[in-house]
Formats: sequence, C-alpha cells, structure tokens
Amino acid sequence: MVGQAIGLVSVYCIIFMGSCSPIHFRSAAGGIALLCVALSFTSSSGIAYLVGAKSAGIHNLLPFMLIGIGVDDMFVISSAIDQTNPRDSIEKRMQQGMIHAGASITITSFTNAAAFFLGCTSSIDALSSFCFFCGLGVIALFFTSITIFSAFMVWELRRQAQKKGDCCGACCCSETSIICCKGKCLTEK
Repeated sequence: MVGQAIGLVSVYCIIFMGSCSPIHFRSAAGGIALLCVALSFTSSSGIAYLVGAKSAGIHNLLPFMLIGIGVDDMFVISSAIDQTNPRDSIEKRMQQGMIHAGASITITSFTNAAAFFLGCTSSIDALSSFCFFCGLGVIALFFTSITIFSAFMVWELRRQAQKKGDCCGACCCSETSIICCKGKCLTEK
C-alpha cells in the first residue's frame, strides 16, 4: 500500500512537471525531484538517529509528508523558471526564477521546520520524536531543492535551448507520440 501511494505520487510528479511537448516534458526533472526527497529523508533520518532520536509507528508517515512538501518546492522552482523570458540567457533565467521561487521556498520551509521543532515540546514521546524527524527532513529538503534540483534545472534549460527531447532521442520523444498527446496539446510557442 505504501509503495503504491509513493508510486502514484511519483507518476504524477513525472507527468505534470512539464508540458505535453517532448522538449518541455520534464520526466527527468520529476525523477530528480523524487531523488531529492529520498536524499532528504535518508539524510535527516540519519542525523536524527545519530543524535539519539527514537522512532515509532507514526514515523511511517514521514516519506509522504516530505514528498508533498518536496514536490511542491520543485513545482514552484519549475514554474518560476518557466515564467521567465525564454530569450534571456540561461543564467539570467535561473537568477530570475530563483529570486521568485527562492523567497517562497525559504519562507515555507523555515516556517514548516519551526512549527515541527515547536512540536518537539510535546509531552507525547512519539509525537515529539516525529516532529523532530519532520523538522530535520524539511530543512534537508530545502537544501536539496536549492542545490541539487536547481543545478539540474540549469541542465534542463540547456537541453530545452538545444531543442532536444526529454529522453534525448528515445522513441517517445516524437511530438506525435501518445505521451505527447499525439500533438493535440502543442502550441506554437
């Protein structure tokens, strides 16, 4: 059941990260977003166990919470970059996109982390521990979003500027493939 839910969110992320164009379809970016979530989960759990935190059954919800926050952060970054002028240089587009996305990701990440760390004061040990794991996970997710995912988006913008398909030439990169809605959703842009 847990694997199916994570798989469903993964498919959603991979499909809806871009658009129905083989050049703007971002399945690789969706995969990197999920990799960032996995890295955040493992690193934050490792740090929490390193300092002596204990886990309980409620900790099974942590991956779902991190996927929700992480995928949202990645969508915000992608959307902010997409709203920049496509004729600008890649560096300028990343700068403008991260100015807008970075502010909202920073505010939401640190308020979420602060709320979870305040939850550590709970007298219920399982809830206190879960809040500690979540707070560390949100901070780790923030750093993977602004480092790993943002760096990958530079590569993604270069790929798009070269008019290469998302999978760099595999059979599904044709604009008339079923993955790209058989070309019905494409615009002149």
